[in-house]
Amino acid sequence: MKNIAVVGGGAAGSGAAYQLYKTLGSEASLTVFERGPHVGGRAWDLDFAGCHMEVGGVLFHSTGQMTMEMMQFTGSKEGVPSLSVDGKNETYAFWTDKGLPICTKTSLASMAFGILKHVGIPSALRVTNNAIKMAEKYEGVYKQLKEHAPFVTPDELFGALDLLEPSKISTADYFKQIKVNDRMAYDVVEAITHNMYNQGAEMNALASLVGLAGAGLAGGYLFVIEGGNWTLYDKMLKKSGADLRVKTKIDKISITSTPDGLRPYSYELLTHDGQTSTYDAVILAAPPALADLRIELDGKPFAVAAHPYQEVQTTLVVGDLRPEYFGQKPGKLMPSTIFTASSAPAPFKSIGTTGWSPEYNSRIYKIFSADHVMTDADLNAIFSVVHDTHVHVWRGAYPVLTPGIKHLPFELNKGLYFANALETFAGSIEVETVGGVNAANLCREYIRSL
Repeated sequence: MKNIAVVGGGAAGSGAAYQLYKTLGSEASLTVFERGPHVGGRAWDLDFAGCHMEVGGVLFHSTGQMTMEMMQFTGSKEGVPSLSVDGKNETYAFWTDKGLPICTKTSLASMAFGILKHVGIPSALRVTNNAIKMAEKYEGVYKQLKEHAPFVTPDELFGALDLLEPSKISTADYFKQIKVNDRMAYDVVEAITHNMYNQGAEMNALASLVGLAGAGLAGGYLFVIEGGNWTLYDKMLKKSGADLRVKTKIDKISITSTPDGLRPYSYELLTHDGQTSTYDAVILAAPPALADLRIELDGKPFAVAAHPYQEVQTTLVVGDLRPEYFGQKPGKLMPSTIFTASSAPAPFKSIGTTGWSPEYNSRIYKIFSADHVMTDADLNAIFSVVHDTHVHVWRGAYPVLTPGIKHLPFELNKGLYFANALETFAGSIEVETVGGVNAANLCREYIRSL
């Protein structure tokens, strides 16, 4: 029996572990190291103001085949995401330098009508059609994973899907090419990607358009996991029989060339408390920029590029929005979710209802503000009433989705695989899981070659 370690228990690491369980079974013993108190990575929840809510990866999409498969395996149930759990005024609004030019109900039909009225039919159709085409191409990833040999690099995978070119150009430049007007590009699309990635028209076009499709343009629906999104991964790892070690940080991976010919390398992992253990292969499921670990090959540093990640401040506020701050008349009932364009005079990227506090009989708002720390002065300007607040800082919530960058490969060394290789193309919970599955397939082929 071979021993395999997975470093990181988020969507990518859990996806890798699930695939190894499915394809290797009793051929391998699997250990998963997670430095947090539970698995899930950026799928994180907490209790605040009498409400249980997600503060990280909030929504799954019904087209995510790997997620749906793991749900069936674990018996996890779908929950309904609430935009306004008091049941009132479930609306979207888009905030620009011209106020709130788009206010719609949350249904796709209502939202489409509001956007069409603001941007015109040609630009709206061009974006929608391109998003649907890219989503359809991306859906081919599941067939590729089943029928194709494992991909060594993400460029090979996205090349097979005919999705490399839009990853090399910014959203702004791509929209210019397909003749999308600025109202659609900046008032609508950038406002939505601010909510999804805390990034705008500077990010690569593939991430923007696949994200828009996942937000509803290509059909399907959004949901959460009952009991917390992270519980999907916890149940899966436990049911698969993996040795799950939470609150265990890996400080160093030592790779040693082995002259006996039985295997090319041996992998020793050193934990934060000084414990060591040896493995035949390792799947790294934590981005190098965030993992805080060293890798050595035969005693010398083994360099792995650390792609930059964006810090995101998440501020939860129980209270009432101040309409005047958004250019509205005093006393106006405010929308439940406000997508914020770059032109809006705001220190945040998005703001929206994420729960209802029974303690205060009031909405709970979630503010994403990239790396801006929301001050008391900010909150007092935005809210007419503030009952309670809580701040959760994501040190690396999203990769910086730069067009045309050099992406890390899935295979870092024979026996060392990188599960997060896809997220610098386009980040989502399902994309992370797919990356983990491909890394696991490479690991499986290596293990069987020993």
